[in-house]
Amino acid sequence: MILVEDYRRKEKSEPELPAPADNEIRCSTNGKINRYVEVAIQMLKEQGKQSVVVVGKGATVQKAVTVVEIVKRRLEGTLHQYTQLGSVSTNEHWDPVKGKELDRITVEKKQPVIIIHLSFAAIPDLEGTSGYQAPTGNDIYTS
Repeated sequence: MILVEDYRRKEKSEPELPAPADNEIRCSTNGKINRYVEVAIQMLKEQGKQSVVVVGKGATVQKAVTVVEIVKRRLEGTLHQYTQLGSVSTNEHWDPVKGKELDRITVEKKQPVIIIHLSFAAIPDLEGTSGYQAPTGNDIYTS
């Protein structure tokens, strides 16, 4: 019988991603939500960008969603939101522990990816490939 204890992961290969765009925020497991929110608001308010893109992969999908919701709330419902869902494949290579006569194993794993575009103006090009949420206005944010 072959057990997981007979193997150790040696390498993990992920697809090469292009460098992030100047309006893109890629969430990482070590990044802080408050910092991502600050950067997004700086891009939209201080740098005058018309849109930002927030990307989360695997364990950071929820972090990306949280960042987007906080940004929308702080900007009082003035943003259009376009959400795209997908997945990427990664390969893990496992070698047998020393002394075991076993073959090397390669495991393909799929990780979820979320890409959320926040924009002051509507982006018609994204409407066919994305889920859309219109700006809510500031009505829901006042008490």
